[in-house]
Amino acid sequence: MKENRFTYNPYFLENKKFIQWRLTRVPELEHYWNSFIRENPDLVEEFQKAIEIFDKIAINKRTFKDTDILYGRVVESALRKKQREKRIIYSVSSVAAVALVLFITTFYFVWRDDNSEPATTSTEIVGKTLPEQDVKLIAGGKELKLNQNVTLQLKNGQISYTDSTDTEKRVEVNNIQTNKLIVPDGKRSFLILADGSKVWINSGTELEFPTKFSGKTREIMVSGEIYIDVVQSAKQPFIVRTPDLDVQVFGTRFNVSAYASDKTSAVVLVNGKVEVKTKDDRSIRMNPNEMVEFRNGNMNKENVDVSLYTSWVEGVFIFNRTPVSELFKKVGRYYNVSFENVESDKRITGKLYLSENLHDVISSISLLTGKKYMIEGNIIKVINK
Repeated sequence: MKENRFTYNPYFLENKKFIQWRLTRVPELEHYWNSFIRENPDLVEEFQKAIEIFDKIAINKRTFKDTDILYGRVVESALRKKQREKRIIYSVSSVAAVALVLFITTFYFVWRDDNSEPATTSTEIVGKTLPEQDVKLIAGGKELKLNQNVTLQLKNGQISYTDSTDTEKRVEVNNIQTNKLIVPDGKRSFLILADGSKVWINSGTELEFPTKFSGKTREIMVSGEIYIDVVQSAKQPFIVRTPDLDVQVFGTRFNVSAYASDKTSAVVLVNGKVEVKTKDDRSIRMNPNEMVEFRNGNMNKENVDVSLYTSWVEGVFIFNRTPVSELFKKVGRYYNVSFENVESDKRITGKLYLSENLHDVISSISLLTGKKYMIEGNIIKVINK
């Protein structure tokens, strides 16, 4: 009779080796679970369902050193349920299971960098939630306020979008005009351009785009941050213009960050090829997994992990020895919160799930930075423990 390795815990999402396998995918665990499922064909359906639930969360394939904490939280949750029931039944609803994994992602897929220096500056970081602003679309001689993270599409001389009541609306635009989309801090938007190119627009961004690409080139203007998937056209090159850089595209996906407040512009190439030019005609050709950064008049190229710069599209921030000041700047922009007194001598590594609930995110940050937090009205305090 074959050994049943789940006599203690038949619920996959409670099993430490299962969690570590889905997080790390190391060869030893791959072999373990391949062998397990060959020996237990009757559990294939439950096994695949557990994988599906766990992998619904966008998890980058890194080596996580805090899986013991993760495992402890899952087991603790399961044991509490066992006290209420005589046994765990795997047919727990997918919604509840996903919620559990979301909770873990928000709170435990982040960690402090143990090699970083302890904070030596401020003892309290104070944040203030700012008044909510609307997304604005300036088009067709009108200024429209869109009070959500809106999706827009340009087609046949019209800009269509869905409002807060889930009603599709349209704005008539002429073929020669330039339109502007203003996405404030705390909001995001998605736009399909007239040629079918797709643009993800991050918080604090202004994007100018034509109703129709009718010239020798297709051009848009960006101040802020976008991720764009460009439709290829040999006859009509695509150019993204920023205050400091122009990016000529040959059919590709890439991220452009050009916030005026950052005093730095950067292009990160996911695939395809682009050429980055400064306003004084210096240029660099890029290959996938490269970043060109423009700072203080200098342009430099380096190889990078593109997920560190593009994960916001998936609702995640990924950090790799990133200064804490950068974390608070990104979170502040994303949630429309102004933070002050942020130390810059500490660095962190990990992943922050961008929940719609700001309390969850601040709680994650408190774990990530080794601090506690309080929220009183629109004031957030992150304090040394």
